[in-house]
Amino acid sequence: QSSIVLLQLVVYIPVLALGIPLNAIAFWVFCCKLKRWTETKVYMINLIVADSFLLFTLPFLLYFTKYKHPIDQLCLAIQNIYFINMPMSIFIITLIAIDRYIAIKFPLKAMILRSPLKSASVCGFLWLMLIIYCYWYPSHGSNWEGCCFRRQSIQPRYFSIFYSICGYFIPLGIVIFCSVQVIRCLKKKMATGPHETKLFQRAVHIVSVNLCVFAVCFSPFHISLLLRYAVEVAGAHSLLPGIYTYI
Repeated sequence: QSSIVLLQLVVYIPVLALGIPLNAIAFWVFCCKLKRWTETKVYMINLIVADSFLLFTLPFLLYFTKYKHPIDQLCLAIQNIYFINMPMSIFIITLIAIDRYIAIKFPLKAMILRSPLKSASVCGFLWLMLIIYCYWYPSHGSNWEGCCFRRQSIQPRYFSIFYSICGYFIPLGIVIFCSVQVIRCLKKKMATGPHETKLFQRAVHIVSVNLCVFAVCFSPFHISLLLRYAVEVAGAHSLLPGIYTYI
């Protein structure tokens, strides 16, 4: 238990120290400095809000783990906020990739398909669906050992497969497809416009980095979910505590 708390302190304190001011600066830039509303601005503000939710829950997570807080209404509320963050961030990044793909691949259709209002409507729909899911499917509080954020049930959670595939691997495939198509389009434009080569190279670099960051940030957690499911199905119960601690 003490090693888990120490690991959380080592990870969460730098995340809070960097995340709070950086999110505040990003929110100020997008809301105050960029006056014109665009699709990217809408998506980025929603992404900042999702990240802020995660930062808000980290101190509670530290407290719950250290003092073995029981599962109560506060615990369930914090868990719901915590578990909304990751899928919302994944979906928003996927929407950004789709929006970028449409804008570059189909510039004429983009004038009809894209608008800040449509982007805001899609984000609002996602927020609503995730909030409804958290209250309709309160599984985050079931099959736990009686302490908040500490699941110890050895029963396989078949929903983990659905969650990982629909909540990450399908969006990952969409992001990869859109990113590859955008890079191809940009490279074609580089061949026809030598004066804009440097600008297009920078855009290709940004798209590539975004794809890598997306995979690096979200793959470990969802791979560990699949690993946990495999271990539970195989009955290798001795490995479960380490996997639960990692997740």
